[in-house]
Amino acid sequence: MLHGYSTRLRGACVVLITLLLLPAIGRATTVEPISFDDMVKQAELIFVGDVVDVHPYTLQVRGRTIVKTRVTFRVDDPIYGTRSLVEVFDFLGGEAGGIGMAVEGMPKFSIGDRRVVFAHRNASINPIVGFTQGLLRVARDGTGVDRVLSPQGIALQRGNGATSMMLAPRIIPDTSTMSLADFRGRIVASLAAANKR
Repeated sequence: MLHGYSTRLRGACVVLITLLLLPAIGRATTVEPISFDDMVKQAELIFVGDVVDVHPYTLQVRGRTIVKTRVTFRVDDPIYGTRSLVEVFDFLGGEAGGIGMAVEGMPKFSIGDRRVVFAHRNASINPIVGFTQGLLRVARDGTGVDRVLSPQGIALQRGNGATSMMLAPRIIPDTSTMSLADFRGRIVASLAAANKR
């Protein structure tokens, strides 16, 4: 009888500890929104490029196996902090060698993705500024103009201010959404204001 009580008590403790830890785990993957100017200030490199390779691999860290995914970009427009034709970043998570590892909110990549990238050079689980906020999509509209989209694929709306980046409702016509050329101009203006050039 004492053994059954001890087992139930241990089970209750495990459930209680798990419930107490859930909010902390949720907070760990929450990222505070950052302004456009802060994104520019925090970035060590900014470029427009295409994903040319996505390669998951395993790595031994402190006696256990983790999975990382190496993403290679061909740099088409080196705006700040790079003169390279290629930039390579490692992200925690992926599937390799029969092992899968997922990180909540980690960006996903496919070969051919065109992106505006704001990144850090230091090693981390994710080198993108603001976790995903500094990884904007580029898509060509029906008139052949490249437009900038949020990481979720929502068009950015042109605003009056130099740092305005509002998400555009889908009913707004393409001509009111931000072109890549306009967005690049805003980056350069923000860099100049921050004296980063």
